[in-house]
Amino acid sequence: MPAPFDDHERMAIRERLVLSAIDALGRGGLGAASVSELARQAGIAKGSFYAFYPSKEYLFMEALERMEERYRSLFMAAPDFPGTAAERLAGMLLSALDMVENEPALRFIDGSAAERLSRALPPERIAEHAAGDAQAAEALLGSWKDKGLVRAGLRIEDLAGAMYVVFLVGSGLRGLPPSLRDATRRVCADGLAARLAAVPKAGHPQAASLPCGKPHDATRSEASV
Repeated sequence: MPAPFDDHERMAIRERLVLSAIDALGRGGLGAASVSELARQAGIAKGSFYAFYPSKEYLFMEALERMEERYRSLFMAAPDFPGTAAERLAGMLLSALDMVENEPALRFIDGSAAERLSRALPPERIAEHAAGDAQAAEALLGSWKDKGLVRAGLRIEDLAGAMYVVFLVGSGLRGLPPSLRDATRRVCADGLAARLAAVPKAGHPQAASLPCGKPHDATRSEASV
C-alpha cells in the first residue's frame, strides 16, 4: 500500500490539479477533461484524485475561484495607475478587459457552466462561494473608498455590475475588427470610470489637471453618464 502524501506533497499536487483544471477550461470548458486526465496531468493515479476533491466539479470550482482572484487583483491595483481617479480606474478597466479577452480559461465560462456547477455541487459549497465573493467585493470597495478613488455613495451592487460589464464586454471583443475593438474598449473603460470615480471639487488640483478632450477625460457628473 503506497504511503500517504505528506503536507508538502499534498500542497504541490493540489496546485498541479488546479493548474490542470485551468488548462482544461481553456481547451473547452468543464467537459474538456475527465478525472483520469486531470489526475494524470497532476502526476497521480485516478483513485488518488478523490483524496483531494470529492468530484471534478469541486476542482473546477476552485480553479474558477483562482481565476476570480486574478481578476479581482486587477481591480485592487487601480490606485497604482497614474492620473486622476477616473484615469486610474479607466487604466485598470482596460487591463481587466485585456485579461478577459486574452485568458483562454475564461473563454468557456458562461451561464451554462455556472448552472452545471450549481447543479453538481451541494448548496453549502455554492453558499461558501457566494460569501467569498461578497467579502472580496466589500474589501475592494472599502479600499477604493479609503483612497478616495470612487464616489462616496458607490454601492456593492454598482461595483459588481461594473465587474460583470467588463466580463461581458471583454468576452465579446474576440474577433472584432481592430478599430471597433479599440473603440469598444475605450468606451467601456471611460464610461464605467466616469460612473464610478470620485468627482473632484471645483478648484481641486485633480480637477485642474484633467486633460480636456483626451480619451481618459472621463470624470464628469453622474447626470451626464
